[in-house]
Amino acid sequence: LNICARRGIYLWNVKKEGKYQISANISVRGFKMVRPVAKKSRCRVILKKRRGLPFYVFRHRKRKAFALGAVVFVLLLFVMTRFIWVVDISGNVEVETSRIEKVLQEAGLKAGVPSMGVDVWHIQNTVMTRLDKISGIGINIKGTTAYVEVRERISKPEIFPKDLPCDIVASRSGVIESIDAVSGQRLVSIGDVVSGGQLLISGAIDSKAGEGVRYVHAEGEVMATTWHEITVEIPYREEIRTRTGKSKSKHMLKFFNFYVNFFINDRISYENYDRISYVKRLSIGKNLVLPFSFHYDNYYEVEVTWRQRDINEALELAGQEAFEHVKGIQIKNSKRELIGEKLKVTYECLENIALKKAVIREDAKDNGKDIRGGDN
Repeated sequence: LNICARRGIYLWNVKKEGKYQISANISVRGFKMVRPVAKKSRCRVILKKRRGLPFYVFRHRKRKAFALGAVVFVLLLFVMTRFIWVVDISGNVEVETSRIEKVLQEAGLKAGVPSMGVDVWHIQNTVMTRLDKISGIGINIKGTTAYVEVRERISKPEIFPKDLPCDIVASRSGVIESIDAVSGQRLVSIGDVVSGGQLLISGAIDSKAGEGVRYVHAEGEVMATTWHEITVEIPYREEIRTRTGKSKSKHMLKFFNFYVNFFINDRISYENYDRISYVKRLSIGKNLVLPFSFHYDNYYEVEVTWRQRDINEALELAGQEAFEHVKGIQIKNSKRELIGEKLKVTYECLENIALKKAVIREDAKDNGKDIRGGDN
């Protein structure tokens, strides 16, 4: 063993099998080098087993059909690795994956296309043109997998152009708590009750110099006490699903775009069941994914029962659901009211109700109609 180590002959899985015997694994190259070592150390080497592809091929060298099949398999494997079989999309949140897949297919990127024929620039340009919410896209082809990483545009609130005159109106009804008019003419005071759409700060200012009405871009913040009424169902009962132990499986083999079913009857006789599905793709490493996949569908029969919740627990869950509607708004007070099987929650809030709206000029007429702008 010491001589083998000095001569770079690698042995592994070395085991002692007797007082003067050991067993070990050795490579073909190492086996050729070990004979002089055994002779020098007066040891005898016995070959117990041969393992590996070269020995397997040698044993079947006279089987022509096997050799032909192996050659065909290698050729098919080589050809299939020249195509794209998986399109992996990541980075999208608002844009649906199915919508991106459809545009990619129309642009020429889909399962089954030759990887060398993919025009990345054309695909990127097509996606950017057809999907307004996509700000950038990167396509990286590794093996038989095309990795598509998209970047979505960050939704920015529409800003009313500073060079256009506008009014500030109330976005909802409430009681004015404070008003800070940076520009424009205040039309309400603290303590006033206003309704949705009412003019709060006007962008039309009367000129004291007798020059008529001057229009400005109104700016300001109007804090008001508002009320939000939210009505939700009270979840008095909780569903409990218990598996009975009965199950049924449906397996399929996908070959390119064809499915081979390994079941005869696809009918599920269970009234209530849980379905668990997963797909196992055949691949060589991470990126060389082949156009073969196994699809597993497992159905587990469940017994559905209902648990009566405690009234306090049910009200707590209903209150959490109602709170989601006013999340992000400063809440001053809240009031709960039971209405049959529902919970009505009234939130007293403090919020900015200023909403910009295009000012209507007295001289802005077009064929007898006023020219009005949009809200922001």
